[in-house]
Amino acid sequence: MTMKEKILLSFLRAIIRLICIMPYRWAVALGRSAGLLASLALPFHMKAGALQARATLGIDDAEGFMRKVFMNQGELYVDAIRTAYMTDDELKAYVDFQGRRHFEQARASGRNIMIIAGHMNWEVLGNTPRILDEEICVMADYIKSPVVQAIVDEIRSRYRIALLPPKGGMVKNYIDKLTAGHIVGLIIDQRGRREDRVFCDVLGLPAPTNPAPAFIALQGDALILPLCGFKEGDRFVFRFSEPIDSRDFGDDHREIGSLSDCWKSSAVKGLSSAMHAWVSSIVREKPDQWFWLHCRWARRADMKKLIRRGGDFREFVISQAR
Repeated sequence: MTMKEKILLSFLRAIIRLICIMPYRWAVALGRSAGLLASLALPFHMKAGALQARATLGIDDAEGFMRKVFMNQGELYVDAIRTAYMTDDELKAYVDFQGRRHFEQARASGRNIMIIAGHMNWEVLGNTPRILDEEICVMADYIKSPVVQAIVDEIRSRYRIALLPPKGGMVKNYIDKLTAGHIVGLIIDQRGRREDRVFCDVLGLPAPTNPAPAFIALQGDALILPLCGFKEGDRFVFRFSEPIDSRDFGDDHREIGSLSDCWKSSAVKGLSSAMHAWVSSIVREKPDQWFWLHCRWARRADMKKLIRRGGDFREFVISQAR
């Protein structure tokens, strides 16, 4: 790390300490202000999010909605920092954890457990192992900036998650952990590749979907526990929904040798659709807390063309699934 990077790292650590000790409302105001500034500094993400929200939610003032999304993202990072540095007792008092019976019943059943989540307050959801007193294995990509990576590592180290290496066979690593009896966690709502030919209904539009989460669950004979987290006032609600049993979707996945062939499996496609139906339900419940900055239905290059040329987003999304 260069001297400049070391100075920046020290500065960011000082900001984190300040966020932890300042009155909560001040910290939230700081985060929301940073989010509002980001909405001005990132015009592509602002326009792409507005395009997606208008097409799927029917929002007239999509730009106003996106400003709120940006501010909520700024607030999320404040909450991620403050919750990471809470004691376990403080954290458990701060979070209203609903649906824990689903987790306890799954644990008692002896089944392999996969916890799935969407991009809704996901950095705060990282505290789940501390509340459940259970280790959860997750995979995270490396960040190009060594300064940001160092900060993220410091925060995530407090979550008590077991980080799996992002390279060396993601699918195999997850399946091995599942079959060995470990709990694994995945965020499932990233855009997939059109070439994979797996499309799921997400908020009423077909979205290219990564088949890996469903394939991993099926190969690992997993009981899937959907977990969402949303902000209510000054506190968070974590909620387990009804489990999804991978056994309910058939076994033709056994004939699949690679992810590129998953489109041939009705089990993979059916389970993927079930998981994304759940994602759609939580987004509709708290739409402004989802990460609309991500291009969920189309590639960034296609979104840029649609924005520049004023193309029909809905028609483009539907046409790519034909």
